[in-house]
This record gives sequence, structure tokens and C-alpha cells, in this order.
Amino acid sequence: MRRILSALVLIPVVLYPILFGPLYLLVALVLLCTALGLWEVFRLARAMFVPHASGPASRSHIAEIVGYPVGLLTALALSVGELSVSDARLLAVVLVSSISLAAIMASAFTLDSRIPSAAKHLFAFIAVLYVAVPLGLLAWIWNQRDGTFYLVFTLIIIWAGDTAGYYIGKNFGKHKSSPRISPKKTWEGTIASFLAALLVGAITAFYFWGGEHPAELIVLTGFLNIAGQVGDLAESGLKRRAGVKDSSNLIPGHGGVLDRIDALLFAAPVLYYYWLWQAS
Repeated sequence: MRRILSALVLIPVVLYPILFGPLYLLVALVLLCTALGLWEVFRLARAMFVPHASGPASRSHIAEIVGYPVGLLTALALSVGELSVSDARLLAVVLVSSISLAAIMASAFTLDSRIPSAAKHLFAFIAVLYVAVPLGLLAWIWNQRDGTFYLVFTLIIIWAGDTAGYYIGKNFGKHKSSPRISPKKTWEGTIASFLAALLVGAITAFYFWGGEHPAELIVLTGFLNIAGQVGDLAESGLKRRAGVKDSSNLIPGHGGVLDRIDALLFAAPVLYYYWLWQAS
């Protein structure tokens, strides 16, 4: 029940600035999510870097102190930047971000119990790219032509996949899909998530989209869902490494902010690449 009530409160809070603006309201939401997301990532990192820690430690690190302003400024710059579609600098940032996201997922379950202290600095850098860049890109896309449609579409695809995967996996899942990273995830939930996303994408493509090729939006749907599920696994790996169930307890019934946006963080670069390809 708490999960449903929290969703009923959060969905309007997220959708209102996207559907009605203005830009500063959406930017404020992006900056809030960035700050909370960074806080949760750094909490997980402290537990990962402290031997035998049973949960997130409380001591801050100098990399975190630098990471917050850098992350917020990055998200702000991307959100309101007047950059051309072909701007190589922005594309380079996205490429670096994508590589960093893959590195997070890999390191989450391959590093041993002894992690060099110097790695904290690198993790803080990756955390900024992990959280701030994708959220900033989403706000940037919103400010472009047809950006509202694509952002709302992406959110609905992510939410549909998450909901179907959660309930089908919980009630009918029998075959574990990733026992090392997330023991509760099943192939039944994974497939249900993908099919539910495709169904929503197909309905949107044929009845609510003005494009000439509906298959184009359906293909985008598939890539968004796959990226979202990988993002979910990546955050699960971080939590498992840190020894916690949720990234925090900020959202009753859902855990933390990262638990709600983990899929979106990986889907954002996919949406951006698609937008670049369509606008070129």
C-alpha cells in the first residue's frame, strides 16, 4: 500500500513540470534528483570502501565535497545549455558517461574486498557522470522540438516495464536471471518487463505518434527497456556490494531516489542518441 501511495504522489510531481513547464521548474526537479542521487551514491560508496562495513558509513570524503558542486553544475549546464545538435563536446560527454556507466556495473561485482583508497576519487568522478549527466540530458531533450513527447514516452516505457517486471517476477518468477547481482530478479520478470514496454510502445506508435514509421518508435522502445533493465541491474550490483537492500529510505515503499531512477539513468543516453539521429 505504501508503494502505491508513494507512486500516486510522485507521478504528478514528476509529470507536472514536464507537461506544463516552465523550464526553471523542470531544472529545479533535475537538480533536486541530482543532489539526492549523488548523496545516495556516495553513501553506497562509503560502505563499499570500508572493509567489513554493514551499511553506509557517515564520514564524508573530500571527493564527495567536490562531487556535489561539480555534479549540480554539470546537470544545470546540460539542462539550460544552448548547444547545437551536432556539438561534439556534448556528444563526447555522453560517450564518456556511457563508458562510465558500464564501468560501474562491471566494478560492482568484480572488485574484491580490498579497494584502494585512491579509488574513492575515481568513484566520485564516475558518480557525477552516473547521476548528473543523464538527468541533465533529459532536461535538455525536453527543451528541444518534440522533447516533451519523447521524455514522457520514455518515462511511461520505463514505468510500464518496471511495474510488469516487479509484479510478474514477484508472483510468477521461478528462474533466477542474475543471482550474483540481484537474487530476486527472474527471467519471467525480465521478459514481462520487455513485453509490457513493447506493448505500450506499439500502442503509442500506432495511435499517438505523428511519425511516418511506427516501427521506429517500437525499436526505440526495445532499446529503452533493455537499457533500463541494465541500469536496474547496475544499481542492484552497487547495493549488493555495499551490503544494503535500498539506496536509502527517502521514498516509503520504494527505497531511495536511485531505486526509482536507476533505469532512467541508463535509458537517457539511448534517448539522446535517438534524438540526435532523428534530428540529423
